[in-house]
Amino acid sequence: MKLIIVEICFFLQIPLTWYLFKKFAKRNVLGQLMAGTMLGAFNEFATQPLWNYHLKINIYKDTPLCIVLGWGVMFTVVTFISEKLYCFFLKKEKIEDGDKRIFIFDVFAGSLFSFPMETILLKLGVWDYRYDLLNWNWGEIPFFKMPLEALFGYCLFMLIGPSFVRYWGKYFNGDSK
Repeated sequence: MKLIIVEICFFLQIPLTWYLFKKFAKRNVLGQLMAGTMLGAFNEFATQPLWNYHLKINIYKDTPLCIVLGWGVMFTVVTFISEKLYCFFLKKEKIEDGDKRIFIFDVFAGSLFSFPMETILLKLGVWDYRYDLLNWNWGEIPFFKMPLEALFGYCLFMLIGPSFVRYWGKYFNGDSK
């Protein structure tokens, strides 16, 4: 029963994210949601054998549709947090074109938001890691009780994900100027 509620919440997070950004941040994030979902589809297809999911509405083997869509939400939120941190710490109005320091903020924001979400959902039983295939042995992060490789994987993914979402999101929105 708990996982059915989680799955419903996953589906509700997409329109809720769009609405909250539109209302409070005055930002249309539909394009970012789409671009992030594209990355999620790639990631879930490429890594499908490495986890066992336990949700109902699946699109490929045991890969749930709501997880693929959830990547869009995650990348949209991480991109927003990263940009806010960049502007706050560097005292800028917006990201300067070509400023590679945004990567540091992308990795930090991704670790700050995504890794705890990964931990919570793993602990809720949404999926299980296939440790027999992953062969993760770097150790465990205290408090989270999570493999260090999971955090490292998020850091690597955040080096490309938010940039992709930031760039392509505007084209999906028709804001290519």
